[in-house]
Amino acid sequence: MDFTSFVERNGDAILEQIEHMRQLHGSILAGVTTDTTFTRDVEGHFSRIPAYFHVLPQIVTRGQHFDLDIMLEKLEKKVDAFTARGSGFTLERIHRFVLCVTPYRPLVGSTYIPTPKFLADKRCLVNVRSSDEKCFVWAILSALYEPERDKERVWQYNKYENVLNLEGLSFPMQIKQVSKFEDMNQDISINVLYFERDTRDFSIEYKSPHVGRKHQVNLLLLDEENTSKRHYVRITNMSRLVAHRTNHQHTTHVCISCLHPFRTKTALDNHTPYCSRYDPQQIRYPDEGDSTLQFHSRDKQHKVPFLLVSDFETFTPPVQDDRECNTKIVNSHQVSGFCVYRVTQYAQYQTPPFVYSGPNPMSKFYDHIMNESQIISDILSKQMDMLPLTKEEKENFRAATHCECCEEAFTVANPKVRHHDHISGQYLFATCNNCNLQLKPKKFAKKTGDKRQRNQANDFFPAGAVSQRRWVRLPLRHNARPAQILGTPESRPESYYR
Repeated sequence: MDFTSFVERNGDAILEQIEHMRQLHGSILAGVTTDTTFTRDVEGHFSRIPAYFHVLPQIVTRGQHFDLDIMLEKLEKKVDAFTARGSGFTLERIHRFVLCVTPYRPLVGSTYIPTPKFLADKRCLVNVRSSDEKCFVWAILSALYEPERDKERVWQYNKYENVLNLEGLSFPMQIKQVSKFEDMNQDISINVLYFERDTRDFSIEYKSPHVGRKHQVNLLLLDEENTSKRHYVRITNMSRLVAHRTNHQHTTHVCISCLHPFRTKTALDNHTPYCSRYDPQQIRYPDEGDSTLQFHSRDKQHKVPFLLVSDFETFTPPVQDDRECNTKIVNSHQVSGFCVYRVTQYAQYQTPPFVYSGPNPMSKFYDHIMNESQIISDILSKQMDMLPLTKEEKENFRAATHCECCEEAFTVANPKVRHHDHISGQYLFATCNNCNLQLKPKKFAKKTGDKRQRNQANDFFPAGAVSQRRWVRLPLRHNARPAQILGTPESRPESYYR
């Protein structure tokens, strides 16, 4: 089944699900990821490989619907790019078609939104009531020309609108336009925070790089639930805004980069030079019951049953480099042959090294690796039952009180079980049920090689391809050494990166 047939059959269900999510969240981003299988038959040699594709999300709102045709066109282009490289693969099956939906909140101001009670009680905001989409402008003017009373009335600021340079700006105001506004109004610097209703916390959407300007204005971007409406309000007191972050009962001094409140200005001044080196960040501490980092991947403590070790041989013909730059390409690596060796403790599955030297070595290597991977997956799929335990093994299991993996005591909720080798059937040791589930064999083969050639081997190149990873010689100073510059291979099917 191709994607066209799949969408024709399931299009209504896809649109129905997207519309349901849009009604739930107001505005959403909807994208698609797929897991597929491609096959090819070359001179009687049949091979099958997985391929993964994704389509960037579309914005879906009440007035903007999801376009199935655009999604299908992008998927077909990715398939065409995959099959047009001379590989001869054709789409055999679509295993998974995943609809990825994310709530969408465009960071632009729009029109008036009432201040949430949580923020209104802090008495640290000026929320100008306006019926147009220039809430950004009115918030700025409320800082430059603050009246003694009726600060929320827009008529207080109408007469000052022409004071600001707004040439080339579009409204409602987007976050990405704030820097342009600062460039045209060079006595004003602006910081923009966003209020997160779920956590009642703030994130820094824009931090001005201009320090020391005459006017520094801090804005807060509000949103309205289940709509795409956004609204700028002015922050009059940062200490009150973030007062819930500290137990200090008096005025604090707030870092605009991390929003951390300090008790003294001296502490803030000492902190600022270090914090300002990095991008704005939001500090969120873990809950008391989930504040310890623990190791859970118990299966990583044990050896893998199969390992493919690869080694490549290459020619390094010289390359003429006429570029005018500090780096000079000395030669390029052209693969001439390889050796792959299957390493395993199971004697019945050990094989001699596979050595090849001839035309199209990378295509040959790829086919061999995929064939080995399939063989190993088939072996792991057999799931040999546990052999009868010997008297000594029974005694060891009966005496065990703690798991051999996590070293935790067995409990009623996490009881003691027998862990065995799923390939040979041999009993190994006693584990808890949770660890035993992690130790189930996985259907994959790990590939390694020497440092430089492993990187080449893990990339798939068409027949006759030349690796673009090249050695370059740098001008040597003191005891510096030549460096290897890794070039970027030509764009290849997306699935090879998964």
